[in-house]
Amino acid sequence: MPTEAAERTVAVVINPSKFADVDAVKATVAQGAERAGWNEPLWFETTVEDSGTAAAHEALDAGADLVCAMGGDGTVRAVAAVLRGTKVPYGLLPSGTGNLLARNLGLPLGSLEDAVEIALLGQDRAIDVGTATFDDGEERVFVVMGGVGLDAQIMDNTDDELKKKVGWGAYVAAGAPALFKGGFEATITVDGKAEEPTNTLMVLACNCSSVVANIELATGAVLDDGDLELVMLQPNAVAGWLGVAIDVATRNRNGLASIKQWPGREFEFELDQPVLAELDGDPVGETTRGRFGVDPGSLIVRLPVPAGKAIGLTPTATAETAETIGAVDDTAS
Repeated sequence: MPTEAAERTVAVVINPSKFADVDAVKATVAQGAERAGWNEPLWFETTVEDSGTAAAHEALDAGADLVCAMGGDGTVRAVAAVLRGTKVPYGLLPSGTGNLLARNLGLPLGSLEDAVEIALLGQDRAIDVGTATFDDGEERVFVVMGGVGLDAQIMDNTDDELKKKVGWGAYVAAGAPALFKGGFEATITVDGKAEEPTNTLMVLACNCSSVVANIELATGAVLDDGDLELVMLQPNAVAGWLGVAIDVATRNRNGLASIKQWPGREFEFELDQPVLAELDGDPVGETTRGRFGVDPGSLIVRLPVPAGKAIGLTPTATAETAETIGAVDDTAS
């Protein structure tokens, strides 16, 4: 049975290193909970060794009706992995620089009060979760992107202190040297269909279109369509990086474009050398092969009422639409 409003409890998984005044942040959330008629929030902190997995499990064990994340993209991903498939709603209280999922969901980034209100009183929406397996055989999840190559090198080279000072500029600084490194040969399979081996700088599976700095890299990708978009980056010798910029701006992904893109639900790849991999911006080590898949409608997130326009969502989709995709997927498997 649903709990009464006065009995509802929110649990917050927080990375305390992201905040100068943790007590002030907790007070803001508590005030929002009180206004909405919820119980005093439960708090679970991440650690250096664990970005949120253990804390999220503790939140569920405590019987939380809603679990929120306050931290970087690593914390958001860790909590999402635990909540996947549970039907427990997920509230995002953006903090840090990236906020990749929150940006694609159209959630407020500059007002904790507004984010808390949405988490407590908003509507539920089912979105897809990406899955990834690399050389070690362990299945991991991502909510925005997973890839090998240039994207992982940029994330690995980004200075955290510089990121705090200049935001997205830190990624530009980290990416400049990586742009001139040699690529690797990749052989990919899209939903069982093999493509010709090709030289590339990046193989990236995208769950939504905007994966960094509000740049729409995976044209048309949304979080609630039951698919991923695979993007490969191949600057040609004539146009170079100017050609890449033009293809991004014009959304050109065909013919001689520097960016190739395929929709699908399962992608496999083999590389001719070990290449660094990342998930939602977190480097996870080198790999020579891997698989990207999608778990449709398996994560319930909280959105405003009414939901505003969001680059990462299908405009006409509803929570029931995404949940139906997941139900169909379960029936077919």
